[in-house]
Amino acid sequence: MTIDAPSTAHLHDRTDRLAPKPILREGGPRLAMAVLAGDSVRPTRAQARAFAKFAHTYDPVADDLVAAMRRDRPRIRTQFEQALEHGIETVDDPAPEVAAFIAALDDVPFWVDYDKLDLAARAIARMPLITLMAFTTAIAFPASYVSPRVNDVLLRGGDLAKRAAGRIVETVSWSMDCTAPGGMERFGAGTKNTARVRVVHAYIRAGIDRVDDWNTDTHGRPVNQLHYCVTMIPIAGVALAVMAAGHWYSRRERDAIVHLYRYVAHTMGVTAELQVTSLDELLRLIWLAVWSEVDPDDSSAALTEAALKAVPRIYGVDGPSAANRIRSWAHYRFHADLARLSLGSGYADAVGVPRLSPMAALYPVWFARNLLRDRLSVLVPGGAGRAARRGHTERMREIAEVKRRLEVRPYERDEAVQSIRERDRELRARSA
Repeated sequence: MTIDAPSTAHLHDRTDRLAPKPILREGGPRLAMAVLAGDSVRPTRAQARAFAKFAHTYDPVADDLVAAMRRDRPRIRTQFEQALEHGIETVDDPAPEVAAFIAALDDVPFWVDYDKLDLAARAIARMPLITLMAFTTAIAFPASYVSPRVNDVLLRGGDLAKRAAGRIVETVSWSMDCTAPGGMERFGAGTKNTARVRVVHAYIRAGIDRVDDWNTDTHGRPVNQLHYCVTMIPIAGVALAVMAAGHWYSRRERDAIVHLYRYVAHTMGVTAELQVTSLDELLRLIWLAVWSEVDPDDSSAALTEAALKAVPRIYGVDGPSAANRIRSWAHYRFHADLARLSLGSGYADAVGVPRLSPMAALYPVWFARNLLRDRLSVLVPGGAGRAARRGHTERMREIAEVKRRLEVRPYERDEAVQSIRERDRELRARSA
């Protein structure tokens, strides 16, 4: 979105702030803004104008690496994986593009606080997988489908409607890698997998750059920094939003969680100007992302429907038996109700989320149960540490079982490029 060029005085008028879009006036977003920050996070026109420029900002280090991979795939890809897994010093005569990417990965910003990363990992580990799965499916995914421009990239990069269950589980698994103890250390699974996702993004950019129907004037370049915000914000937001399900964090823990996701964003290639350092900054960034990108259309509805309809398969209750049909309905409605309550009725209506069902009556019970369990684990001497260790072990075991059952495999970069090419051929055939 662009804004007019007013006079300098008008542009920098601190009282002339953006008007809220409907999604921020209802549901979870309204509650978060009112309780956690108030009107102070509402951006000015000058801030909105500066934010809009990131639609034309990308990730040159990753783009250069992918360009080298496409010229000499076997050698560069082997060097990249070797350096990622074991360090650049173990690679004989590394290509400059590999060396530059790994150097960016090896550069740890001065602000990184490992004690905060550890605190965040311990706090998040207390949350059961079922809560993380529910909030990711019902909130993070629908909230990341707010922009037709982002949706266009997603659909070109792979058939997310058919692969919805796998994509949700992949995202939850990646998030768990990042928030595991030591996950964001150099050879932690979170760091390595985030680097791989960063390369996937660059591959998708390169693939879409070769199609004829992408409008850079209206969309910017694909997978630009604004797109990073639209997809990263819901994931980071979910880590804090689970407090609404009874998994309560202290102020120190909330600060540590924001810090952890700042480092994840840095590793992902998000520009420094968009890496939030506090809850207020996260909420202001949500404001800007909503102002810039929220414009749900048919693609938003289709992708949201696919995510919610994948719920029974994720939980393994999609069988033909009568008992499974009941469980399937209950799981689907519980997640759909969570989406409507969290995102607000206006946005829920726009993307076709069903009206509330009787399953919504379970939320107070769910909240009370989770809050009691979480508070007891913290109040008992040594309980928080034991709960974190037990929670991490249980979560890893459970996600491994879900991935095995669904036969989930990583989202391959070559597959992403192939999907883009196939989509391009389809579009050309239809217009012929």
